[in-house]
Amino acid sequence: MFTLPTKFFSEWPTTLPVDLPAALPAELVNAGRAFAESQLAGCNALMRAAFESGASLVELNVHATRESIAAANAVSNGLLFVREPRDLVCLTASQSQQALERAQRYGRQVAGVANAAQHRMGELGKEFT
Repeated sequence: MFTLPTKFFSEWPTTLPVDLPAALPAELVNAGRAFAESQLAGCNALMRAAFESGASLVELNVHATRESIAAANAVSNGLLFVREPRDLVCLTASQSQQALERAQRYGRQVAGVANAAQHRMGELGKEFT
């Protein structure tokens, strides 16, 4: 195992000079400020993209919920007019098929939002590196 000699720690400064900021050249301070502003702008852009993606998902979920409520309302209305078991089987099969199609469509839409978010984040990552 590698250890540093005790002499190394005894020579280490315990305090920094008080006038350190005054000793730094103005160019170094300006470069540091520009770097910090650039990083902050990059973080803001990434957060904005993440927020927009989240808003898209919320909008998609609201739409899917409304669609599901409308479908449930249609099923309940259909159940009121069922007179024979054969009608119930037909209604169930029809609604099951429609529910499967809605679920597949929702999955494709969520995947589209996720791909768009990934693409946007990738572009922003390339831009700010």
